Amino acid sequence: MPELFAETSGRLKEWASRSEVLGVILVGSKSADYADHLSDDDLEVILTDEAHARLSPAQCSEVLYAPEGDPRRIIYDTYYESLSDLTHKAGSPRDMEHWPYERARVLFDRDGRVSAAVTAARVMTTEFRRERLLHAAVDAWIAGRRAEKCVDRGAEAAARLIIARGAKALSRILFALEWRWVPLDHWLEAELKTLDDATGAGRLLIDAVKRGAAQPLKEAVDTLEERLYGEGIPRPDERIALFLELIHPSRAAERMIHGLY
Repeated sequence: MPELFAETSGRLKEWASRSEVLGVILVGSKSADYADHLSDDDLEVILTDEAHARLSPAQCSEVLYAPEGDPRRIIYDTYYESLSDLTHKAGSPRDMEHWPYERARVLFDRDGRVSAAVTAARVMTTEFRRERLLHAAVDAWIAGRRAEKCVDRGAEAAARLIIARGAKALSRILFALEWRWVPLDHWLEAELKTLDDATGAGRLLIDAVKRGAAQPLKEAVDTLEERLYGEGIPRPDERIALFLELIHPSRAAERMIHGLY
């Protein structure tokens, strides 16, 4: 794992000396396996609830730039949040509330609560994963077919939009199959390479987006059929029935979290 910049290490010692600071977490590319010459130190500084409540939204961010360069390089980018906010992320349905912690590195932890909250935020429950796979399988399956119809009608922009949405659904499948959360868009390609993707569906996903083509998306879904069936997802000939079940008003709350359509 790449080392912190010297300026970050110095600031870390200052944070650790303040009683209201409960922990410091390294997230972003340096906590994963794809840091490069453009990477900075992405940090979350966890404060007591009382200390955090005294900050305005603008005060919750701290960025240090290198003194020279055009554009000036970021050395560290810090976000201040409360322990309660971090703890509540374990129950959030949003990937952004979980994915950064999959490989996060706790740099400082005053009493163990920050490490415990980070560990809890990584977890995807069985029920959540089940619902995600159901909705994403339907959404990705429909997207390829809808995109082809749009192309036949001469609506190329609509087709590309649907393909992108279908790729989003497919990414939900691929990561959920490995009990993982979907990364931020700008790290999708790097994170896809970390999957045990024996079918090559991730490669087809990228191909579909780059080309704006429906066929790779459809092929990717097809390659996953056996694995999805093993997870209890109905076969294609039963998928319309699943679609009708998922769009029923009784599933509205679930659809607000998992559905694209």
